[in-house]
Amino acid sequence: MESKQDKNNNNNINMDPKQKQMLDDVFDAFSMLSGGNFVSLMHVEGGFTRYTPAAVDLFRLPGEYVSNGAMNWADYLHPEDRKRYLDVMGPLLTSNARTYDITYRVRIKTGEYNSFRAIGAVLRNEEGEPSLIGGVMINQGVTANTDPITMLRNKHGFFEDLDAINRDEQNSVILLAGISGLSKINKTYGYTYGNRVLQETAFLIQETIGSRGYVYRMDDATFAVLGVDIPKRELAAVYDAIRTKTQRGIRIDGIRMILTANGGLISIDDTNSRMDPGTVYSCLNYAYRESKQRRNGELVDFNGSMDYTVKASLEMVNTIRDRIVEGCQGFYIDYQPVVSADAEKPVGMEALIRWRGEPYGEVEPLQFIPVLEKDFVFEELSEWILRQVTKDGLEFLKKQPDLYLSVNVSSAQLDDEYFLDSLTQILDESGFPPQNLCVEVTKDCRLLELDRLKSIVDALHDLRIRVVIDDFGTGFESVNFLKKLSADYIKFDRELLEEIERNQNDQDTMRYLAKMASLRGARVCVKGVETPAVRDILKEFDITGMQGNLYCKPEPFEMIMRDFFEK
Repeated sequence: MESKQDKNNNNNINMDPKQKQMLDDVFDAFSMLSGGNFVSLMHVEGGFTRYTPAAVDLFRLPGEYVSNGAMNWADYLHPEDRKRYLDVMGPLLTSNARTYDITYRVRIKTGEYNSFRAIGAVLRNEEGEPSLIGGVMINQGVTANTDPITMLRNKHGFFEDLDAINRDEQNSVILLAGISGLSKINKTYGYTYGNRVLQETAFLIQETIGSRGYVYRMDDATFAVLGVDIPKRELAAVYDAIRTKTQRGIRIDGIRMILTANGGLISIDDTNSRMDPGTVYSCLNYAYRESKQRRNGELVDFNGSMDYTVKASLEMVNTIRDRIVEGCQGFYIDYQPVVSADAEKPVGMEALIRWRGEPYGEVEPLQFIPVLEKDFVFEELSEWILRQVTKDGLEFLKKQPDLYLSVNVSSAQLDDEYFLDSLTQILDESGFPPQNLCVEVTKDCRLLELDRLKSIVDALHDLRIRVVIDDFGTGFESVNFLKKLSADYIKFDRELLEEIERNQNDQDTMRYLAKMASLRGARVCVKGVETPAVRDILKEFDITGMQGNLYCKPEPFEMIMRDFFEK
């Protein structure tokens, strides 16, 4: 006779005894290998799933055995993780996919969300149809400072250790080293092989640094090496050795994998040891991106931005970072009009972020934006910019309803999977019409995969937001971008104007590029127009808009409103 507890565990579902026995046997095997982690196993044909009792309690599940139709696991996940979960798990039932490896957040009985890594496989019957689907769930909240793939301390552990070293005012040198192309490796060989690449890379770095430093798994395919009281040149030599070994190739599961290494370096001494670890990491990340994007993997030492020393750069970035956290204090927006080429009347406004604060005065955006754009605080600044622009924009539209507002967006913002959701929310809350907003795709966005960038541009168009390709004509990729991306506007870089008054070839180049853009349906704007002579030359081409100090320097909202709309 079935007990009351059995009824609760079975969740009142009708299970075929043979199917249940088969699932239980495999479940027990998984449990033996799980190392104490949760196990879940679905019997596809039988229509039920078994869960570890501890998981039933933690997640408040209906029972140990649950009918597949009675519960949707995606409902237990964080809303932002559900689509990714369905994208990974769906093909297990409909394609030849055999394994899964995904991290998501699950709501626990306290109402909070814990991060879990789910790893499993599909067991198929003789006809090749999925019979059992399941595996283990690793509670990353339990091992919050350990990376489950490499078993190194993770970014949280890195920040803890760096903060402890800083509190003790110890000198340290930090190397951020990584490999390019992990997404391509995952796509070609699968995620299991990609994890093996990460493990072998971690072993290589540990073997090379030895006892001279601590190694951490950071984001994606990057690793930090923290050295205490060692010369900077010694850690630089470690990177050179790592780079040489990866270029020669690492043999992984019988495949010789040639990898491209990138590296950034920063030193912390007792004069700047009180800097926030997040600031230090942002500066380190900046050096790493310079290595990857512009220096072909050569080690980049963060030696101060612009005219500042290392110490002054860290202090400045730390101050600006703190101001963002404190509600974006000191930030403001200047606007520069875009005028029509024929009537020379405003048709748009480009929003330009500025910051002013003691003891630095006004700091150029190029001195802090590239350093902070990978920092988590940049999301807060990005939202502040959009909210301020839409607020000012509504006032502009009262004076000129067809005016558009243009906002520069970096590759880091576009690559953020939540950027479009955030943008949509801000537009909905402000009431700003999306058709009056232009997103300017900046030069560094060319570093994104073109298919990824195209999908983002298409998504913006679906929202009725217009797209500008900024700095067109500088670099060999510009023409290819024009072919692939259905941009609404093309903005020529000011560099193309430097010799245009004296050089007929430059005029011919401008004429050709403007004609080509126009033929592809894009309106053409030129920025950096400073003199009447340049303006007159541009009027001979297929140009629809001009921008530059000839018409107006970037000015605060109040001055633009007064000079252009309240005369």
